[in-house]
Amino acid sequence: MRRLFLLLTALVLCVGLADAQSTKAKSGKCSNDVEWEFDGRTLYIKCTTMGKGAAMPNYDLNKDLAPWIKQRLAIRKVVIGSGIGRIGSCAFANCKDLNSVEFQDVFLWEIGWGAFLNCKNLFNFSIPVNVKKIETIAFANCASLRSVRIPGLCRVEDQAFLSCTNLTLIEIGNNALIGKAAFATEVVEDGQTRHKPFNGEILGLPATINTDNCLEYGLAKEAVAICIKKSDPQESESRLSDVDTDIPGSQVMRNDTYALIIGNQNYRFVSNVPFAKNDASIFSEYCKNTLGIPATNIHLCQDATKHMILEQEINDWLKDEIKDKAAKKLIVYYAGHGVPDIQDHNKSYLLPTDVYGTKPRHGIALDEFYTQLGHLGFERVTVFIDACFSGVNRDNEGLNVERAVEVEAEDARPTIGNVIVFSAAHGNETAQSYQEEGHGLFTYYLLKELQETQGLVSYGKLTDDVKKHVSNVAPTLELRKKQTPKSSTTYTNDSWKSLSF
Repeated sequence: MRRLFLLLTALVLCVGLADAQSTKAKSGKCSNDVEWEFDGRTLYIKCTTMGKGAAMPNYDLNKDLAPWIKQRLAIRKVVIGSGIGRIGSCAFANCKDLNSVEFQDVFLWEIGWGAFLNCKNLFNFSIPVNVKKIETIAFANCASLRSVRIPGLCRVEDQAFLSCTNLTLIEIGNNALIGKAAFATEVVEDGQTRHKPFNGEILGLPATINTDNCLEYGLAKEAVAICIKKSDPQESESRLSDVDTDIPGSQVMRNDTYALIIGNQNYRFVSNVPFAKNDASIFSEYCKNTLGIPATNIHLCQDATKHMILEQEINDWLKDEIKDKAAKKLIVYYAGHGVPDIQDHNKSYLLPTDVYGTKPRHGIALDEFYTQLGHLGFERVTVFIDACFSGVNRDNEGLNVERAVEVEAEDARPTIGNVIVFSAAHGNETAQSYQEEGHGLFTYYLLKELQETQGLVSYGKLTDDVKKHVSNVAPTLELRKKQTPKSSTTYTNDSWKSLSF
Protein backbone atom coordinates (compact mmCIF):
# COMPACT_ATOMS: atom_id res chain seq x y z
CA MET A 1 0.00 0.00 0.00
CA ARG A 2 2.87 2.37 0.79
CA ARG A 3 4.38 1.74 -2.64
CA LEU A 4 1.03 2.49 -4.19
CA PHE A 5 0.87 5.82 -2.36
CA LEU A 6 4.43 6.76 -3.39
CA LEU A 7 3.63 5.84 -6.99
CA LEU A 8 0.61 8.13 -6.94
CA THR A 9 2.69 10.97 -5.58
CA ALA A 10 5.21 10.50 -8.37
CA LEU A 11 2.43 10.51 -10.94
CA VAL A 12 1.15 13.79 -9.55
CA LEU A 13 4.56 15.36 -10.09
CA CYS A 14 4.69 14.05 -13.64
CA VAL A 15 1.28 15.46 -14.40
CA GLY A 16 2.38 18.82 -13.00
CA LEU A 17 5.14 18.97 -15.58
CA ALA A 18 2.84 18.30 -18.53
CA ASP A 19 1.92 21.08 -20.94
CA ALA A 20 -1.11 23.03 -19.76
CA GLN A 21 -4.17 22.56 -21.93
CA SER A 22 -6.71 25.20 -22.87
CA THR A 23 -8.41 26.90 -19.92
CA LYS A 24 -11.15 28.55 -21.95
CA ALA A 25 -13.87 26.01 -21.19
CA LYS A 26 -15.48 26.61 -17.82
CA SER A 27 -18.18 23.96 -17.85
CA GLY A 28 -18.92 20.52 -19.17
CA LYS A 29 -20.44 17.11 -18.54
CA CYS A 30 -18.87 14.41 -16.38
CA SER A 31 -21.47 11.81 -17.36
CA ASN A 32 -25.06 11.61 -18.55
CA ASP A 33 -26.40 12.80 -15.21
CA VAL A 34 -23.51 14.87 -13.77
CA GLU A 35 -22.18 18.18 -15.05
CA TRP A 36 -19.69 20.75 -13.77
CA GLU A 37 -19.31 24.51 -13.87
CA PHE A 38 -16.44 26.75 -12.72
CA ASP A 39 -16.89 30.47 -12.00
CA GLY A 40 -13.22 31.32 -11.55
CA ARG A 41 -13.17 30.37 -7.89
CA THR A 42 -15.81 27.74 -7.10
CA LEU A 43 -16.36 24.43 -8.89
CA TYR A 44 -19.99 23.28 -8.90
CA ILE A 45 -20.79 19.60 -9.39
CA LYS A 46 -24.45 19.21 -10.35
CA CYS A 47 -26.85 16.33 -10.82
CA THR A 48 -28.94 16.81 -13.98
CA THR A 49 -31.60 14.20 -13.16
CA MET A 50 -34.43 14.30 -10.65
CA GLY A 51 -33.38 11.18 -8.76
CA LYS A 52 -30.72 10.80 -6.09
CA GLY A 53 -27.59 8.70 -6.20
CA ALA A 54 -25.75 10.04 -9.25
CA ALA A 55 -22.13 8.92 -9.23
CA MET A 56 -19.28 11.04 -10.51
CA PRO A 57 -16.93 9.18 -12.87
CA ASN A 58 -13.73 7.63 -11.60
CA TYR A 59 -10.50 9.28 -12.75
CA ASP A 60 -6.82 8.49 -12.29
CA LEU A 61 -3.61 10.50 -12.25
CA ASN A 62 -1.98 8.80 -15.21
CA LYS A 63 -4.25 8.59 -18.26
CA ASP A 64 -7.67 9.99 -17.36
CA LEU A 65 -7.56 13.27 -15.43
CA ALA A 66 -10.70 15.06 -14.30
CA PRO A 67 -11.49 17.90 -16.76
CA TRP A 68 -10.94 20.68 -14.19
CA ILE A 69 -7.50 19.27 -13.40
CA LYS A 70 -6.59 18.98 -17.07
CA GLN A 71 -7.36 22.66 -17.48
CA ARG A 72 -5.35 23.69 -14.40
CA LEU A 73 -8.29 25.52 -12.87
CA ALA A 74 -7.41 27.31 -9.61
CA ILE A 75 -10.25 25.81 -7.58
CA ARG A 76 -10.66 27.30 -4.11
CA LYS A 77 -13.99 25.71 -3.23
CA VAL A 78 -16.10 22.76 -4.42
CA VAL A 79 -19.88 22.65 -4.07
CA ILE A 80 -21.38 19.17 -4.36
CA GLY A 81 -24.97 19.60 -5.53
CA SER A 82 -28.11 17.79 -4.44
CA GLY A 83 -28.45 14.25 -5.73
CA ILE A 84 -24.72 13.43 -5.97
CA GLY A 85 -24.23 10.07 -4.26
CA ARG A 86 -20.58 9.34 -4.96
CA ILE A 87 -17.43 11.43 -5.41
CA GLY A 88 -15.33 9.67 -8.03
CA SER A 89 -11.80 8.39 -7.57
CA CYS A 90 -9.13 11.10 -7.91
CA ALA A 91 -11.87 13.63 -8.70
CA PHE A 92 -10.09 16.50 -6.94
CA ALA A 93 -6.65 14.99 -6.37
CA ASN A 94 -3.82 17.52 -6.51
CA CYS A 95 -6.13 20.59 -6.36
CA LYS A 96 -3.51 22.52 -4.42
CA ASP A 97 -5.67 25.66 -3.92
CA LEU A 98 -8.79 23.85 -2.72
CA ASN A 99 -9.60 24.80 0.86
CA SER A 100 -13.26 23.92 1.44
CA VAL A 101 -16.01 21.60 0.24
CA GLU A 102 -19.72 22.31 0.68
CA PHE A 103 -22.59 19.86 0.33
CA GLN A 104 -26.07 21.03 -0.64
CA ASP A 105 -27.64 17.97 0.95
CA VAL A 106 -26.49 14.98 3.02
CA PHE A 107 -27.25 12.27 0.48
CA LEU A 108 -23.60 11.54 -0.37
CA TRP A 109 -22.83 7.92 0.49
CA GLU A 110 -19.33 7.25 -0.86
CA ILE A 111 -16.01 9.08 -1.32
CA GLY A 112 -13.79 7.44 -3.92
CA TRP A 113 -10.20 6.28 -3.94
CA GLY A 114 -7.78 9.23 -3.78
CA ALA A 115 -10.65 11.71 -4.22
CA PHE A 116 -8.83 14.50 -2.33
CA LEU A 117 -5.28 13.17 -2.50
CA ASN A 118 -2.65 15.90 -2.06
CA CYS A 119 -5.19 18.69 -1.40
CA LYS A 120 -2.72 20.27 0.99
CA ASN A 121 -4.82 23.39 1.72
CA LEU A 122 -8.10 21.59 2.34
CA PHE A 123 -9.07 22.53 5.89
CA ASN A 124 -12.85 22.76 5.88
CA PHE A 125 -14.47 19.39 5.19
CA SER A 126 -17.38 18.01 7.17
CA ILE A 127 -18.16 14.43 6.19
CA PRO A 128 -21.93 14.08 5.57
CA VAL A 129 -23.69 11.84 8.06
CA ASN A 130 -24.89 9.37 5.41
CA VAL A 131 -21.45 8.52 4.03
CA LYS A 132 -20.98 4.77 4.24
CA LYS A 133 -17.58 4.36 2.61
CA ILE A 134 -14.34 6.33 2.39
CA GLU A 135 -11.94 4.57 0.07
CA THR A 136 -8.16 4.13 0.24
CA ILE A 137 -6.02 7.34 0.38
CA ALA A 138 -9.16 9.44 -0.15
CA PHE A 139 -7.66 12.25 1.97
CA ALA A 140 -3.99 11.29 1.99
CA ASN A 141 -1.61 14.25 2.31
CA CYS A 142 -4.40 16.70 3.23
CA ALA A 143 -1.99 18.49 5.53
CA SER A 144 -4.37 21.31 6.53
CA LEU A 145 -7.19 19.13 7.86
CA ARG A 146 -7.62 19.85 11.57
CA SER A 147 -10.46 17.52 12.53
CA VAL A 148 -12.23 14.44 11.19
CA ARG A 149 -15.61 13.08 12.26
CA ILE A 150 -16.40 9.61 10.92
CA PRO A 151 -20.15 8.79 10.82
CA GLY A 152 -21.47 5.60 12.37
CA LEU A 153 -21.73 2.61 9.99
CA CYS A 154 -19.05 4.15 7.76
CA ARG A 155 -16.24 1.97 6.39
CA VAL A 156 -12.90 3.79 6.26
CA GLU A 157 -10.44 1.90 4.06
CA ASP A 158 -6.67 1.53 4.47
CA GLN A 159 -4.63 4.75 4.69
CA ALA A 160 -7.70 6.90 3.96
CA PHE A 161 -6.28 9.81 6.01
CA LEU A 162 -2.60 8.97 5.64
CA SER A 163 -0.19 11.84 6.45
CA CYS A 164 -2.82 14.39 7.45
CA THR A 165 -0.09 15.91 9.57
CA ASN A 166 -2.10 18.68 11.26
CA LEU A 167 -4.99 16.58 12.54
CA THR A 168 -5.74 17.43 16.17
CA LEU A 169 -9.15 15.81 16.61
CA ILE A 170 -10.69 12.53 15.45
CA GLU A 171 -14.20 11.37 16.32
CA ILE A 172 -15.31 7.92 15.16
CA GLY A 173 -18.88 6.63 15.23
CA ASN A 174 -19.64 3.57 17.35
CA ASN A 175 -20.27 1.21 14.43
CA ALA A 176 -17.63 2.49 11.99
CA LEU A 177 -15.10 0.07 10.46
CA ILE A 178 -11.54 1.37 10.24
CA GLY A 179 -8.84 0.12 7.85
CA LYS A 180 -5.13 -0.33 8.41
CA ALA A 181 -3.06 2.83 9.04
CA ALA A 182 -6.15 4.91 8.33
CA PHE A 183 -4.91 7.84 10.44
CA ALA A 184 -1.16 7.26 10.42
CA THR A 185 1.55 9.54 9.08
CA GLU A 186 4.40 8.24 6.95
CA VAL A 187 7.83 9.19 8.31
CA VAL A 188 11.33 8.20 7.27
CA GLU A 189 13.81 7.45 10.05
CA ASP A 190 17.27 6.02 9.45
CA GLY A 191 16.34 5.34 5.87
CA GLN A 192 13.30 3.31 6.86
CA THR A 193 9.70 4.30 6.20
CA ARG A 194 7.28 3.65 9.01
CA HIS A 195 3.85 4.71 10.17
CA LYS A 196 3.63 7.18 13.05
CA PRO A 197 0.26 6.89 14.85
CA PHE A 198 -2.08 9.80 15.51
CA ASN A 199 -1.63 11.02 19.09
CA GLY A 200 -4.12 13.90 19.31
CA GLU A 201 -7.59 14.10 20.80
CA ILE A 202 -10.01 11.24 20.15
CA LEU A 203 -13.64 11.82 21.12
CA GLY A 204 -15.25 8.55 20.11
CA LEU A 205 -14.25 5.00 19.16
CA PRO A 206 -15.98 1.85 17.93
CA ALA A 207 -15.86 -1.04 20.39
CA THR A 208 -13.55 -2.96 18.04
CA ILE A 209 -10.62 -0.59 18.73
CA ASN A 210 -8.69 -0.78 22.00
CA THR A 211 -5.19 -0.14 23.34
CA ASP A 212 -4.00 -3.59 22.18
CA ASN A 213 -4.85 -3.18 18.50
CA CYS A 214 -5.04 0.60 17.94
CA LEU A 215 -1.61 0.90 16.29
CA GLU A 216 -2.95 -1.18 13.41
CA TYR A 217 -5.36 1.67 12.62
CA GLY A 218 -2.81 4.44 13.02
CA LEU A 219 -3.95 5.53 16.50
CA ALA A 220 -1.57 5.95 19.43
CA LYS A 221 -2.12 3.91 22.60
CA GLU A 222 -1.98 6.98 24.84
CA ALA A 223 -4.70 8.78 22.86
CA VAL A 224 -6.93 5.71 22.75
CA ALA A 225 -6.49 5.10 26.48
CA ILE A 226 -7.56 8.67 27.28
CA CYS A 227 -10.58 8.37 24.98
CA ILE A 228 -11.67 5.09 26.60
CA LYS A 229 -11.25 6.57 30.07
CA LYS A 230 -13.36 9.59 29.22
CA SER A 231 -16.09 7.38 27.83
CA ASP A 232 -16.30 5.40 31.08
CA PRO A 233 -18.60 7.30 33.46
CA GLN A 234 -16.93 5.70 36.49
CA GLU A 235 -13.46 6.83 35.46
CA SER A 236 -14.14 10.17 33.85
CA GLU A 237 -13.01 13.23 35.77
CA SER A 238 -15.60 15.42 34.05
CA ARG A 239 -19.20 15.10 32.99
CA LEU A 240 -21.30 16.39 30.17
CA SER A 241 -23.11 19.58 30.96
CA ASP A 242 -26.87 19.78 30.75
CA VAL A 243 -26.50 22.26 27.88
CA ASP A 244 -24.46 19.66 25.95
CA THR A 245 -27.00 16.85 26.14
CA ASP A 246 -30.37 18.57 25.89
CA ILE A 247 -30.17 20.76 22.78
CA PRO A 248 -33.66 21.77 21.60
CA GLY A 249 -34.71 21.52 17.98
CA SER A 250 -35.42 24.54 15.83
CA GLN A 251 -38.88 26.03 15.50
CA VAL A 252 -37.81 28.10 12.48
CA MET A 253 -35.34 27.76 9.62
CA ARG A 254 -32.83 30.55 9.12
CA ASN A 255 -31.52 29.83 5.62
CA ASP A 256 -30.19 33.38 5.23
CA THR A 257 -28.09 33.30 8.41
CA TYR A 258 -24.41 32.32 8.46
CA ALA A 259 -22.15 31.51 11.41
CA LEU A 260 -18.38 31.69 11.82
CA ILE A 261 -17.43 29.88 15.04
CA ILE A 262 -13.87 29.91 16.38
CA GLY A 263 -12.63 27.82 19.31
CA ASN A 264 -8.97 28.44 20.12
CA GLN A 265 -7.87 26.06 22.85
CA ASN A 266 -4.41 24.74 21.97
CA TYR A 267 -1.81 27.48 21.58
CA ARG A 268 1.78 27.16 20.42
CA PHE A 269 3.43 29.84 22.55
CA VAL A 270 1.11 30.49 25.51
CA SER A 271 -1.02 28.40 27.85
CA ASN A 272 -4.12 26.68 26.50
CA VAL A 273 -7.70 27.86 27.04
CA PRO A 274 -9.71 25.23 28.96
CA PHE A 275 -12.94 24.12 27.25
CA ALA A 276 -12.65 26.57 24.31
CA LYS A 277 -13.08 23.83 21.70
CA ASN A 278 -16.07 22.40 23.53
CA ASP A 279 -17.51 25.91 23.81
CA ALA A 280 -17.26 26.39 20.05
CA SER A 281 -18.42 22.89 19.17
CA ILE A 282 -21.56 23.03 21.31
CA PHE A 283 -22.36 26.59 20.17
CA SER A 284 -22.17 25.23 16.62
CA GLU A 285 -24.71 22.54 17.54
CA TYR A 286 -27.07 25.19 18.90
CA CYS A 287 -26.70 27.22 15.71
CA LYS A 288 -27.62 24.19 13.64
CA ASN A 289 -30.26 22.54 15.82
CA THR A 290 -31.80 25.33 17.87
CA LEU A 291 -31.40 28.37 15.61
CA GLY A 292 -32.10 26.40 12.41
CA ILE A 293 -29.03 27.54 10.50
CA PRO A 294 -28.15 25.09 7.67
CA ALA A 295 -24.98 23.10 8.33
CA THR A 296 -23.53 24.38 5.05
CA ASN A 297 -23.84 27.95 6.40
CA ILE A 298 -21.73 27.17 9.47
CA HIS A 299 -17.93 27.19 9.61
CA LEU A 300 -16.48 25.71 12.81
CA CYS A 301 -12.82 26.68 13.00
CA GLN A 302 -10.84 25.04 15.81
CA ASP A 303 -7.36 26.18 16.96
CA ALA A 304 -7.30 28.82 14.25
CA THR A 305 -4.19 30.64 13.10
CA LYS A 306 -4.22 34.28 12.00
CA HIS A 307 -4.23 33.25 8.33
CA MET A 308 -7.17 30.91 8.88
CA ILE A 309 -9.27 33.64 10.53
CA LEU A 310 -8.48 36.62 8.33
CA GLU A 311 -7.79 35.05 4.95
CA GLN A 312 -9.58 31.73 4.73
CA GLU A 313 -12.66 32.59 6.78
CA ILE A 314 -13.27 36.36 6.55
CA ASN A 315 -11.82 37.15 3.10
CA ASP A 316 -12.27 33.89 1.20
CA TRP A 317 -15.58 32.78 2.68
CA LEU A 318 -17.52 35.69 4.16
CA LYS A 319 -16.33 38.42 1.81
CA ASP A 320 -15.91 36.64 -1.52
CA GLU A 321 -18.17 33.59 -1.52
CA ILE A 322 -21.39 34.75 0.12
CA LYS A 323 -23.47 36.85 -2.26
CA ASP A 324 -26.32 39.33 -1.61
CA LYS A 325 -25.15 39.90 1.95
CA ALA A 326 -27.45 42.90 2.49
CA ALA A 327 -30.35 40.46 2.93
CA LYS A 328 -28.44 38.02 5.15
CA LYS A 329 -27.34 37.86 8.78
CA LEU A 330 -24.04 36.77 10.29
CA ILE A 331 -23.22 35.32 13.70
CA VAL A 332 -19.58 35.30 14.84
CA TYR A 333 -18.49 33.42 17.96
CA TYR A 334 -14.98 33.43 19.45
CA ALA A 335 -13.66 31.51 22.46
CA GLY A 336 -9.95 31.80 23.13
CA HIS A 337 -7.31 34.20 24.33
CA GLY A 338 -7.62 37.96 24.20
CA VAL A 339 -4.62 40.05 25.19
CA PRO A 340 -3.81 43.75 25.71
CA ASP A 341 -0.82 45.47 24.14
CA ILE A 342 0.72 47.06 27.22
CA GLN A 343 3.08 49.00 24.92
CA ASP A 344 0.16 50.69 23.14
CA HIS A 345 -2.32 51.97 25.73
CA ASN A 346 -3.56 48.41 26.42
CA LYS A 347 -5.10 48.07 22.96
CA SER A 348 -7.18 44.88 22.77
CA TYR A 349 -6.24 41.98 20.47
CA LEU A 350 -7.63 38.56 19.68
CA LEU A 351 -4.81 36.05 19.92
CA PRO A 352 -4.64 33.41 17.14
CA THR A 353 -2.96 30.13 18.07
CA ASP A 354 0.27 30.96 16.20
CA VAL A 355 0.98 34.34 17.86
CA TYR A 356 3.09 35.06 20.96
CA GLY A 357 1.31 36.60 23.91
CA THR A 358 4.23 38.99 24.24
CA LYS A 359 3.61 40.26 20.70
CA PRO A 360 -0.11 41.05 20.66
CA ARG A 361 0.17 43.46 17.72
CA HIS A 362 0.90 40.40 15.58
CA GLY A 363 -2.59 39.20 16.45
CA ILE A 364 -5.94 40.68 15.39
CA ALA A 365 -6.84 44.10 16.78
CA LEU A 366 -10.33 43.82 18.22
CA ASP A 367 -11.55 47.19 16.91
CA GLU A 368 -10.25 46.34 13.43
CA PHE A 369 -11.92 42.92 13.66
CA TYR A 370 -15.27 44.61 14.32
CA THR A 371 -14.64 47.04 11.45
CA GLN A 372 -13.89 44.20 9.02
CA LEU A 373 -17.13 42.47 10.00
CA GLY A 374 -19.09 45.71 9.62
CA HIS A 375 -17.65 46.38 6.16
CA LEU A 376 -18.79 42.97 4.88
CA GLY A 377 -22.25 44.43 4.27
CA PHE A 378 -24.48 41.93 6.08
CA GLU A 379 -27.92 43.10 7.15
CA ARG A 380 -26.80 42.45 10.73
CA VAL A 381 -23.74 40.99 12.46
CA THR A 382 -24.02 39.48 15.95
CA VAL A 383 -20.73 38.81 17.74
CA PHE A 384 -20.09 36.75 20.89
CA ILE A 385 -16.64 37.06 22.50
CA ASP A 386 -15.82 34.62 25.32
CA ALA A 387 -12.42 36.12 26.03
CA CYS A 388 -11.04 38.87 28.18
CA PHE A 389 -8.34 41.43 27.42
CA SER A 390 -6.86 41.99 30.87
CA GLY A 391 -3.73 39.94 30.20
CA VAL A 392 -4.89 37.09 32.48
CA ASN A 393 -6.41 33.84 31.22
CA ARG A 394 -9.09 31.47 32.51
CA ASP A 395 -6.53 29.83 34.83
CA ASN A 396 -5.36 33.18 36.28
CA GLU A 397 -2.05 33.04 34.37
CA GLY A 398 -0.42 36.08 32.76
CA LEU A 399 -0.11 36.05 28.98
CA ASN A 400 2.26 38.92 28.24
CA VAL A 401 3.59 39.84 31.67
CA GLU A 402 5.54 37.81 34.21
CA ARG A 403 2.83 37.96 36.87
CA ALA A 404 -0.92 37.54 36.63
CA VAL A 405 -1.83 41.20 37.05
CA GLU A 406 -4.96 42.47 35.36
CA VAL A 407 -4.77 45.68 33.36
CA GLU A 408 -7.59 47.90 32.17
CA ALA A 409 -7.92 46.99 28.50
CA GLU A 410 -9.05 49.34 25.77
CA ASP A 411 -12.82 49.38 25.32
CA ALA A 412 -12.98 48.31 21.67
CA ARG A 413 -16.39 48.99 20.15
CA PRO A 414 -17.92 48.42 16.71
CA THR A 415 -18.31 51.56 14.60
CA ILE A 416 -19.26 50.35 11.09
CA GLY A 417 -22.35 48.53 9.86
CA ASN A 418 -25.13 47.02 11.97
CA VAL A 419 -23.03 45.17 14.54
CA ILE A 420 -24.04 43.97 18.02
CA VAL A 421 -21.35 42.58 20.34
CA PHE A 422 -21.87 40.47 23.46
CA SER A 423 -18.65 40.20 25.49
CA ALA A 424 -17.80 37.97 28.44
CA ALA A 425 -16.25 40.62 30.70
CA HIS A 426 -15.44 44.29 31.26
CA GLY A 427 -11.99 45.89 30.90
CA ASN A 428 -9.80 44.41 33.67
CA GLU A 429 -11.97 41.38 34.47
CA THR A 430 -11.14 37.73 33.71
CA ALA A 431 -13.38 35.56 31.53
CA GLN A 432 -13.51 32.53 33.82
CA SER A 433 -13.98 28.80 33.34
CA TYR A 434 -17.00 27.00 34.72
CA GLN A 435 -15.22 23.78 35.62
CA GLU A 436 -18.32 21.93 36.77
CA GLU A 437 -20.01 22.41 33.41
CA GLY A 438 -17.00 22.04 31.11
CA HIS A 439 -17.45 25.47 29.51
CA GLY A 440 -16.44 29.06 29.81
CA LEU A 441 -18.77 30.75 32.32
CA PHE A 442 -20.10 33.23 29.76
CA THR A 443 -20.66 30.54 27.12
CA TYR A 444 -22.45 28.24 29.54
CA TYR A 445 -25.09 30.85 30.36
CA LEU A 446 -25.34 31.90 26.72
CA LEU A 447 -26.13 28.28 25.80
CA LYS A 448 -28.43 27.95 28.78
CA GLU A 449 -30.47 30.93 27.58
CA LEU A 450 -30.72 29.45 24.07
CA GLN A 451 -31.75 26.13 25.57
CA GLU A 452 -34.46 27.54 27.82
CA THR A 453 -35.93 29.86 25.17
CA GLN A 454 -35.40 27.42 22.26
CA GLY A 455 -33.57 30.26 20.52
CA LEU A 456 -36.61 32.54 20.54
CA VAL A 457 -35.18 35.31 22.68
CA SER A 458 -34.76 39.04 22.18
CA TYR A 459 -31.27 40.48 22.38
CA GLY A 460 -32.35 42.63 25.32
CA LYS A 461 -33.50 39.64 27.36
CA LEU A 462 -30.44 37.66 26.28
CA THR A 463 -27.98 40.28 27.49
CA ASP A 464 -29.88 40.91 30.75
CA ASP A 465 -30.21 37.23 31.68
CA VAL A 466 -26.64 36.25 30.80
CA LYS A 467 -25.26 39.26 32.65
CA LYS A 468 -27.31 38.46 35.76
CA HIS A 469 -26.31 34.80 35.93
CA VAL A 470 -22.61 35.31 35.16
CA SER A 471 -22.31 38.19 37.62
CA ASN A 472 -23.92 36.13 40.40
CA VAL A 473 -21.94 32.93 39.84
CA ALA A 474 -18.46 34.35 39.06
CA PRO A 475 -17.53 35.29 42.65
CA THR A 476 -18.40 31.77 43.84
CA LEU A 477 -15.94 30.03 41.48
CA GLU A 478 -12.37 29.03 42.23
CA LEU A 479 -10.82 32.37 41.23
CA ARG A 480 -13.32 34.35 43.35
CA LYS A 481 -13.31 37.14 40.79
CA LYS A 482 -15.89 39.55 39.52
CA GLN A 483 -17.08 39.04 35.94
CA THR A 484 -19.67 41.24 34.26
CA PRO A 485 -20.67 40.60 30.64
CA LYS A 486 -21.34 43.66 28.51
CA SER A 487 -22.84 44.57 25.16
CA SER A 488 -21.90 47.23 22.62
CA THR A 489 -23.36 48.13 19.27
CA THR A 490 -23.39 50.54 16.37
CA TYR A 491 -27.11 51.16 16.92
CA THR A 492 -27.68 54.70 18.25
CA ASN A 493 -30.67 53.77 20.45
CA ASP A 494 -32.09 50.74 22.26
CA SER A 495 -33.90 49.41 19.19
CA TRP A 496 -31.37 46.56 18.99
CA LYS A 497 -32.76 45.09 22.22
CA SER A 498 -35.98 44.08 20.47
CA LEU A 499 -34.08 42.24 17.75
CA SER A 500 -33.48 38.48 17.83
CA PHE A 501 -31.62 35.80 15.90
